Amino acid sequence: PAWDNSSFNMLPNFTLESKIKDEKFIFMAGWKGYYNKTTYQYLAGINPWLQHPTDLLNTKMNELYAGFKGSAGSHFTYNAKVSYLKYSNQPLFVNDTVTGKSFQIVNEPDMKAIRLHGEIGYTEQEKFSLLAGATFTQFSDLQVNEKAWGMLPLEVNGSLRWQLLKDLMIKGDVFFWDGAQYRNKVLQSQKLSAAMDMNAGVEFTVLPQLNVWVQFNNLFNNRYQRWNQYEVLGFNVLGGVVYSFGKSGK
Repeated sequence: PAWDNSSFNMLPNFTLESKIKDEKFIFMAGWKGYYNKTTYQYLAGINPWLQHPTDLLNTKMNELYAGFKGSAGSHFTYNAKVSYLKYSNQPLFVNDTVTGKSFQIVNEPDMKAIRLHGEIGYTEQEKFSLLAGATFTQFSDLQVNEKAWGMLPLEVNGSLRWQLLKDLMIKGDVFFWDGAQYRNKVLQSQKLSAAMDMNAGVEFTVLPQLNVWVQFNNLFNNRYQRWNQYEVLGFNVLGGVVYSFGKSGK
């Protein structure tokens, strides 16, 4: 049972897992319902160039899914899932019709989607980890809006963490996504270009309580837009020092 602004809903919560092949391969399926709480902070975390929203509605989600997860050996893990999703009151983002530089929140009362998601990982104790994942989502059956404005149809990401030496950590991240649909200020439907980004960094322990780090962002200096009219920064470098107060452990 769940209540949203005094409105009662009975949401499903059924899950099934079946272990196969000595518990290293698990089939999973389920039907789950839940609410995504829509706050100004939540929306600004997705799109920081918002106009102040006048009306906020929580999103009710229903997900019917099936998939599998498991491991191969002691280091390799994987999982994959296909989902049928139903969104009620999903917030979408459209450029304003004056300058197009800010985004208005528009509500989609009913929307459906098919989502494919997969992950693989390789871990060697706490010294090395390599993770990769991909999510493909096809949105359909919108009732009010022409497209799922601002929502990404394809996301691919990977991360590397390598403790090369006792005091030296190497990090790397790569991101790829297909461009989102957007509505320009003359109300035309368009699509942003696909984009790729890669970051790398190092962290070095100088003293037990003192760490120095350097982060290299957008290594290939790619020019792209996650949100229409807002191009990301090109290649840039950040650095910092972390000092932990108090006694250090042995």
